[in-house]
Amino acid sequence: MTLPENHPRLRKRPFTAQELLADGIVHAVALIAGLVAFSVLLAQVLWRQDLGTFSALAVYAAGYFLMFGFSLAYNMVPPSPIKWVLRRFDHSSIYIMIAGTYTALVIQFDSWIWILALLGVVWTGAILGAVVKIGLPGRFDGLSVIAYVALGGVGLAAIQPAWTALPTASLILIGLGGVTYVAGIAFYKWHSLHFHNAIWHLCVAVAAALHFAAVAVAAGA
Repeated sequence: MTLPENHPRLRKRPFTAQELLADGIVHAVALIAGLVAFSVLLAQVLWRQDLGTFSALAVYAAGYFLMFGFSLAYNMVPPSPIKWVLRRFDHSSIYIMIAGTYTALVIQFDSWIWILALLGVVWTGAILGAVVKIGLPGRFDGLSVIAYVALGGVGLAAIQPAWTALPTASLILIGLGGVTYVAGIAFYKWHSLHFHNAIWHLCVAVAAALHFAAVAVAAGA
């Protein structure tokens, strides 16, 4: 299993040992911080016996650990057939993370119509995106970033119910997280910059932390 012949990823310069170490540290910190943060948040919600919110947060947690776990594995494994398999799951899990984050926030909405509609759209998009990434690896990578941003921006259609249901602090944190994600794309694309991959993943980790804070505030933690 490999990427299509002449795929741009195959022409990228190899990362130095220092770059790989920095990238590994970013992932390790994100995973350890997530383990602590999600354990506390889930325990608090379960203590309140709020099973609906608990279930939504569990889906969100699963997306978080899938994304950072596969990303760590893919980025640390040297070029090989298994690396390109991991690449499929790394890129697919981003869609799952986006949908999981929506799930954790939308469950706080007052209208079940909005809840079902928004979850239906984001999970359909996430599943389709994951299927394409796994089934057609490397074929539409040029559109991937656009697809991720578009899926993340679907929530703008629900700004009114979000404004009504979510605390102002959560809305601000969601916005800051989104801006951080999008700003990080510049580093993702800046291949000649040393440590660009570690910086990109740091932006992802910071954005994920901001969104976690938004979810925690919305869940009343």
